[in-house]
Parts: sequence; C-alpha cells; structure tokens
Amino acid sequence: MAKAAKTFQIGDRVAYAAAFLKSTGQFTGIAPRLRGTVRSVEPFGPHALVTIAWDNYKAQSQYHDDGLGRVISPNLTLVSRIAVDAALAG
Repeated sequence: MAKAAKTFQIGDRVAYAAAFLKSTGQFTGIAPRLRGTVRSVEPFGPHALVTIAWDNYKAQSQYHDDGLGRVISPNLTLVSRIAVDAALAG
C-alpha cells in the first residue's frame, strides 16, 4: 500500500521529518530543532514545494538570507506529529 501524500496548509507549524533527518545522518545540530510556519505550498511533481519561515532564521541564514526555506513535502512533518513520525521512522 502506498503512503498518502503529505499535505500542508499555509500557517501550519512544521519541522523536518524524522525519516528525512535519519536518512541524511542529521542526529545533532540545528536541523532537528528547526521549527517554522508554512508560507506557501506549490505543486512539485507528485509532491509539493513548501516555503517555510523558520523561527530561528539566523541559524539558517548561511543558506537562506531571507529566513525562508524551500523543502519538498515528504521531508517535513507537522510539529504536532513529531513523536508519531519519529516512532514510525524507527
């Protein structure tokens, strides 16, 4: 059974998904602690390109001077689902 595509709405609180962090070896550092608010959602193939205003953009400023991040939807999770997604990522 295929996983349902993740959908996000403007204003949702998001973080990087545990499975994404695990797959990229980011167990420490800033990425696991980043939280942000969805500013826009655009179609991107079978997924969505989500623009996020990071809460602590200065920590990300080396990558995004405007404080915004652009991430494809499978690499994100809702802040309210962090524990659930982490358990599923095993």
